[in-house]
Amino acid sequence: MTGLSSIVMSPYLILLLICHLLSDYYFQSQKMADRKDRDKKVLGLHILYVALPLIVVSLCHLDLWWICLIILLTHAGIDYSKPWVQKQWKLTNSWAFALDQFLHVGIIIILVFLGVKNNTTYLSADILKLIFYVLLVGKPTNIVFKILFAKYQPTMEDKMDTITGAGSMIGFLERLIIGACLVYGQFSSIGLVFTAKSIARYNKISENPAFAEYYLIGSLFSILSALFAAWLCL
Repeated sequence: MTGLSSIVMSPYLILLLICHLLSDYYFQSQKMADRKDRDKKVLGLHILYVALPLIVVSLCHLDLWWICLIILLTHAGIDYSKPWVQKQWKLTNSWAFALDQFLHVGIIIILVFLGVKNNTTYLSADILKLIFYVLLVGKPTNIVFKILFAKYQPTMEDKMDTITGAGSMIGFLERLIIGACLVYGQFSSIGLVFTAKSIARYNKISENPAFAEYYLIGSLFSILSALFAAWLCL
């Protein structure tokens, strides 16, 4: 499968985007994300987590040290000023999140394309793309879905007992399977994944219209995000 990464993405860019996903999503809990706007100590801890993967990259690729330093400083500045900007511009949480991520990723892209001459990494480009895909379709996709479609979430009266975090894990595994199907050209198998999910939730779907609509939104978003991530990464 040939996607955008085979045309414009350099190994250094993928490597630094992986660092961003790790620090802004996987190293940062939801509690930390909520508190860092009010508690500067929590913000400082988050910046430390941002620095960790960048330090590793700098030690492995010495020519990237100044880019990693700029990324760290700008990340700290953006996160520090985010509450003020959101208040002044009267941004919703969705728009504030989108602006925050746009600035972080945009700075990384600009720095790589303007300042990188060597693009040789210890890991092959294919391995980096695979890691990038797995990280992208995991926690970041789940968070984006919750932010964009929070208003469609069923009320407490409409919900039924489920295991905490099971829905997010199911979506993550679903997107991994879709990615594998795309890589191996098994496009018809994607429909089987959706069918299997529907069968497992049939009783809940048939008895609860609100859940059925939310489930359909989530499933379609999961498939679209997997297709987009595969086009971007694989």
